[in-house]
Amino acid sequence: GCKTVMERLTRLPSLLHLTLDFGECRGFNNERCKSVGQLVNHFSNTLTNLHLSFTSTYINDEGLHIWGEVIRKCSNLTHLTLNFSWNEDNISDTGVSEITRGLSSLPRLILLHLNFDGCWLLTDRSAEKIVNEIQKCRSTLTQLSLFLYNENDNMGDVGLFSLSRFLPTLTRIQE
Repeated sequence: GCKTVMERLTRLPSLLHLTLDFGECRGFNNERCKSVGQLVNHFSNTLTNLHLSFTSTYINDEGLHIWGEVIRKCSNLTHLTLNFSWNEDNISDTGVSEITRGLSSLPRLILLHLNFDGCWLLTDRSAEKIVNEIQKCRSTLTQLSLFLYNENDNMGDVGLFSLSRFLPTLTRIQE
């Protein structure tokens, strides 16, 4: 299973692109984040493109803390996709703060795709934190896809205003 695949991947001398989709894997939790994080850390010096999807899993703020730590070590990333959509009441502003803290360690980041659709606990503070961290990548970041749809309407004018301050620096905006 998953353990065998990860063991075989670590035998590779290097890896530039890695895409892992754990969407709908209800057994995927924070503990599994640690083991997959070790795999990503194994290639942290060579990875340039990292795409991770955790749609509708059991990841919470602790899991986002783990991924924030992993991302900080991947300083060669130019493309980063993180999909945490539909983790409903598992992810809060604290988790977003943890994951975005790693973004400032990515001096070559060109494309950033963050998806927190359906994470009902997020508020304006999440948007502000994302903007504050991606501003540190301002010199290289040209493409941003950001999804923060929230059925509870916790994201209001303050969050949207924070995002609007950053948009003029990008060359391509995807709705």
